Amino acid sequence: MKTKFGLLIGLLIAVSLVTNIGWTSMNARAQMENELREKGQVLAQQMDAVWEFMASNQERLEQISYTSEGVYQGLHCAIVGRSIGALFTSQSTYSTKFVNFNPRNAADEPDSFEAAALTAFNEGSAAEYYEIASVDGEEVFRYAAPMRIEENCLECHGEPAGEIDVTGFPKEGWQLGDVGGAISIVMPLDVYTESERSSVVQDVIFFSGMLVVCLLVVYLALTYLVTRPLARIQRGVESIQHGNLDVRFAYSQSSREMNDLMQEFNAMAAELSDSYEHLETQVADRTEQLARTNEVLERQRAQLEEVNQRLREDNQYKSDFLAMMSHELRTPLTSIIAFTELLNNESAPASEEEAETRREIEANSRALLLMINDILEMSRLDAGRTEMAVEVTDLGDVAGIVADVVRPLAQRNGIAFICEIEPDVPLVRADFEKIRHVVENLCGNAMKFTPAGGTVRLSIECAPEESAVLIHVADTGIGIAEQDQERIFERFVQVDSSVSRKYSGTGLGLALAREYVDMHGGKIEVESELGRGSVFTVTLPVRAKEA
Repeated sequence: MKTKFGLLIGLLIAVSLVTNIGWTSMNARAQMENELREKGQVLAQQMDAVWEFMASNQERLEQISYTSEGVYQGLHCAIVGRSIGALFTSQSTYSTKFVNFNPRNAADEPDSFEAAALTAFNEGSAAEYYEIASVDGEEVFRYAAPMRIEENCLECHGEPAGEIDVTGFPKEGWQLGDVGGAISIVMPLDVYTESERSSVVQDVIFFSGMLVVCLLVVYLALTYLVTRPLARIQRGVESIQHGNLDVRFAYSQSSREMNDLMQEFNAMAAELSDSYEHLETQVADRTEQLARTNEVLERQRAQLEEVNQRLREDNQYKSDFLAMMSHELRTPLTSIIAFTELLNNESAPASEEEAETRREIEANSRALLLMINDILEMSRLDAGRTEMAVEVTDLGDVAGIVADVVRPLAQRNGIAFICEIEPDVPLVRADFEKIRHVVENLCGNAMKFTPAGGTVRLSIECAPEESAVLIHVADTGIGIAEQDQERIFERFVQVDSSVSRKYSGTGLGLALAREYVDMHGGKIEVESELGRGSVFTVTLPVRAKEA
């Protein structure tokens, strides 16, 4: 904190010094400029008074300006005024000059400053004109005051314009009150600049001394009232951190706030000491409670492990039972289907009722066999016994096999079945049977939920930007509500799960389809609207992952 206060005080000193120097310099410069302006006014008034005196005594000047032969010798008010100005300039560091835009003497030609002053005087926008400028590399104060035409000036400068006056120059045609020129005064700033520097240095030294003394007093006061008591409190905190809880502070003469802080510290130390006395007892109690809790948790963990083991055994039993029963049921079902086909091939039905009975036996047997196959395959997936037989696969062959199976069903139900394959569809590496099962399942579902007169479309196209093949199965069936479009891919789930549902099935077809597609590293999606049909899209990578 002392370091920060020291840096802050140093910064305050620097900022204050810079501010004081700038303020003092600005005030000194303004004061110097005001003094020089006043001197310029006085000098201009004196020169104007001399000019006015010479103009009012012009008749006497003319008496001594002519020789005994009547020849004009050139002693005139303008000549006398310039002479006095030159004499004044030669005897001081100041420079005076009478200027005009159209001077009779080339020496009276105005420079840029004087021209600006004459313009301001002629426009009536200024009664005086001054500035600090640099002349020949030296900083000077320039002052200009207007010279007004008076009655005595009209003899040589009045009307008529162009008439030759006594000095041999044409008259300017001026009138009373016109600006006949300007008095230009140049005053060097060396003495004033040195005085300004000396004044600034003195002010800065005095201000710096006072500022340093004040800040030193503030620093000592802060040290006594703040930093030293805080250092004592810091040492007390360090002692408490090292285990010494008997630290107490006596009241000091620093400040009421610090005494309050020390009182709060003493109260905190006392409370910590009391807490520490009971801490060991509390720790022992908590340790004992924790040990008992750990024993309870250990017993519960053992019970949970036992339950989990029982669940694993039950699940294994369920999978084995499903696999065994599915396998055992497939044999008689296959025999029923085979005998039905053999009966249809060897003898024709005696009546339409017998033909319908045979078709019902075969259709229901195939439906039951399909359900059993789904259950068997799901149990294999759960048991981890399903393997991928990845090989080069032509999706055209898959579509052809599926079409052969689905087309008779479509004809029997009065549904139009369309199969389209783009010519640029590449060969893929996939499990032929599993992809066939996915496509057949999607087409079978489409047939099941599409009424007579509807359409089912199987299309396959290439998606080169994804390095994949897209399989679309679209129908014009009943559609699926948006809230059910994700549920239909779960196991044993159907949109209508009631006992009186219209469409039969185990609810495993789409779940198996998603499992198979996931095994290939692809995805299956659905877009549907109630009453408008559905579109299932399978995105299958060209190269399935080896799983």
